[in-house]
Amino acid sequence: MKALIGMKTDPPVKSRPVMARSVKALTVSLGDNIPETPVEGRVDALYRISLFAEVNGVLSIGGKEFREGTRFRAGEVVLRLDDSELRASLVAQRSAFLQTLSTSLADLQMDFPGSAQVWLDYAASMQVDAPLPLLPEPADQRQRLFLANRGILATYHNIRSAEERLSKYQIVAPFDGVLTEAMVQPGALVRAGQPMGTFVGVGDFEVKTAVHARYLPAISRGDSVAFFEENGQKVAEGEVKRLASNVDASTQSASVFCQIRSIAASDALRDGRYLSGKIYSRAIPESMALRVDLLNDEDMLFAIEKNADGEWVLRERKVEVLFRSQDEAVVSGLAPGDRILAESMNGSYDGLPVNIVE
Repeated sequence: MKALIGMKTDPPVKSRPVMARSVKALTVSLGDNIPETPVEGRVDALYRISLFAEVNGVLSIGGKEFREGTRFRAGEVVLRLDDSELRASLVAQRSAFLQTLSTSLADLQMDFPGSAQVWLDYAASMQVDAPLPLLPEPADQRQRLFLANRGILATYHNIRSAEERLSKYQIVAPFDGVLTEAMVQPGALVRAGQPMGTFVGVGDFEVKTAVHARYLPAISRGDSVAFFEENGQKVAEGEVKRLASNVDASTQSASVFCQIRSIAASDALRDGRYLSGKIYSRAIPESMALRVDLLNDEDMLFAIEKNADGEWVLRERKVEVLFRSQDEAVVSGLAPGDRILAESMNGSYDGLPVNIVE
């Protein structure tokens, strides 16, 4: 019985037929694709100055007061210290200077008749309660020594120095802005060198963002940028102004500075606010944008082709990735009209039969 059983042959083993899987296909269409680099960062005012007192005085009360949150237009006085004492002193100095100059006019007419009219006109134009006009240039060295001997040059420059010091009793806004910090109150005594507050410009802002090194080759100065609110609404646009030349060793990222302006009617941009956005780089011609999950770690995807029997099968194909973001990759190496797998599918391999589902 054992011998008879051993003579029995095994039945042939037939492999199970592979069932074609239904897949969605994507037809290749080449064109210009703009790389979009995601960025985020804090909004900083492009113009910001710290205010310090250069003279002693009492902060004036009244008018547009020096308080946090107050807005000033370019050319408006942000703060003014009491300068009445210095102004009275300047009036006295100008009066003394006019007296000195008047007593020297007769000698100027005698010794320098050709320049006498110039000095007469200068004396007539002087106002003791207004800044001194520019002193006429002496005609020669002899006239210069004459003016120096009479004390006219020294007195003139002393008065101009006092007038320059008088201008430090008020600070004029160099740009449109808002007072974000006020360290003194109206009516308080201010000492020279004392910090008084911070004045921040409005309208022009800058965002400093850290961009990973893999994105840097696609970014250059002048690239357009856009920033969005949490609901996806665009609130600002601008351009890349500066790029750091070094990469942080710990984060492998570099600083990119984007200058932006608000596009909304409201004050959507505020100093210190965090926003997310995108940098739109130069378009890449003859390329195609794909979802990142369609590529494997070796930058290969599945094309859908017909085999010798006329059946649709998957074929692995190598592509060149020109730009890769978190969600999208711009690739080349595909021909127009080719069909590729349009979805990520488990168990896919080279030669897998498929049915294309429209």
